[in-house]
Amino acid sequence: MHEEKLNLILAGIRELNEKANLIMTAQDDINAAVTALKAFFADLGTAVSDIKAELAAAGNPVDTTALNAIIAQLPTVQSAIDALEGPAAAPLPGPPTA
Repeated sequence: MHEEKLNLILAGIRELNEKANLIMTAQDDINAAVTALKAFFADLGTAVSDIKAELAAAGNPVDTTALNAIIAQLPTVQSAIDALEGPAAAPLPGPPTA
């Protein structure tokens, strides 16, 4: 009887060891993913900085003055369009009743 209990305890310990190994492996995978993401974001930050520097060095290669002026008029145009909207139409009469 004691031997059966001992075997059950040993089986439980083995099961716990297997689960602990799985958890540790999963944690290693997570740590590797975090490291890869940190490297990616560092590279991305460097690329963004490089692009910003290139854009600043190039100046404004096109004249957007006219486009900016039209965009500034959009709120006025929207108000005019909103003013065109009339009151809601009256509901249609229902079917005739007998």
